[in-house]
Amino acid sequence: MTPDPSPMVESLKAGDPVAWSRLLTEFGPQIESYARRLGARDAEDVVGATFEAVTRAIGGFSGSESQFRSWVFTIAHARVVDDHRRRSRRPEVELVGDVDLLSDDGLESILRGDGRIEAAVAQLSEKQRRLLQLRFVDGLPIREIATLTGRTEDSTRVAIHRITRRLRDMVSNEVPIAV
Repeated sequence: MTPDPSPMVESLKAGDPVAWSRLLTEFGPQIESYARRLGARDAEDVVGATFEAVTRAIGGFSGSESQFRSWVFTIAHARVVDDHRRRSRRPEVELVGDVDLLSDDGLESILRGDGRIEAAVAQLSEKQRRLLQLRFVDGLPIREIATLTGRTEDSTRVAIHRITRRLRDMVSNEVPIAV
């Protein structure tokens, strides 16, 4: 016997923004806590990667509400394992004296100062630089950036997170900077 389809899953598949917001609100903190308990280096990154995978695969999911919850946490667990693998291959590098790339002040000063970071920013696409400009220099909230760029709030938030992570990796020499 096939389980009754979950109304939440059906709403997610239909692209209902309220359902996606509910998913983020209900599952986000739980996944972050789960990732921290399992020793993930960046629990917020695990949350973002989990929701990205859910977004890509939701069309193929069928099952009850409890099966959906298990499916989401299975994905989260896989992202934690990925985090551990990445960490074992690349040792952490502490940037003593460098600006925190995830702070608003940090990115604003980066976009206007350090030559090494300017070179990293120059390697970003125009769209990526525009997202950074809108968020960290112009100070716009995610909702307004999403509207301006024709994206969803979730994809905007994930994109900005990935861009800042890429910059952090380039500055910490995990990704080479072309000069």
